[in-house]
Amino acid sequence: MTAQQTPRAAISPALKQRASETRSAFANQDAAASKQAHDETIRDWEEDGHGEGDAAVEVYRRVDALQAGLCLAILLESAFGSSLERKKLVAIGLSLATAHALREWTTQTWYARHYYRERQREEWELENYAQGERAEMVGLWCYKGLTKPDAERCIDLLASYKKFFVDLMMTEELRMFAPPSDAGYRRITGALLVAMGCVLPLLLGGVLDHMYGSLNSFPRASCSHLVTCGSATSALAFTGAWRASTSRLPEQRHALEAAMLGAACYVVPRLLL
Repeated sequence: MTAQQTPRAAISPALKQRASETRSAFANQDAAASKQAHDETIRDWEEDGHGEGDAAVEVYRRVDALQAGLCLAILLESAFGSSLERKKLVAIGLSLATAHALREWTTQTWYARHYYRERQREEWELENYAQGERAEMVGLWCYKGLTKPDAERCIDLLASYKKFFVDLMMTEELRMFAPPSDAGYRRITGALLVAMGCVLPLLLGGVLDHMYGSLNSFPRASCSHLVTCGSATSALAFTGAWRASTSRLPEQRHALEAAMLGAACYVVPRLLL
């Protein structure tokens, strides 16, 4: 039997407003504003939390998938753009993107199997030897800084809520988090983003090369290189800023670092091939 997850509802506007207020208070080091924001009672928050951490992680996954495809496009263009036909480059890119997506799919599937197998074990151990499981958690929390009497009081209370206590053991003991309820959708989205990030710059380079590459004696290979690598690097910079905005970090710095990643992907094949 595997634990079933209840899909999390979308973050409400009130929760978004509260999160914005608490972050603004932190940025301004305004303790009074922080207290006011935290003291506001919101039923949605009390029932299921705000879920912003999971939403941010999903953005990171999408950015990572898109960046993987963009880097692949630059690598292929740099290494083989002047020697292979455009359709072959696109075919290779799609093949590699598919391989990457399949690898991610199997990795996440294996993790889910591992997670639910370990959860079954923890449930069984709690059912058959609750005292031992409680003692493990007490020892763990003592190691983290609680006194033994305080740890025992906390664990005795939490262990009376069996499902919650199993979730706690999974995160505290094993550092394992439940797979998302929409894992299939996330895998498909990631696969499409890798493919899109790889194929679109290659196609754009091929189209503009065909249309304008011979004008004014401009070398056709240089045109495709410029368009493919330039568009992919620009997209990398955008994804860096996108991720930074999700984390409330400096967007310019992350955009520059992502663009430097694109430059490295172009230079390395030139040095090695």
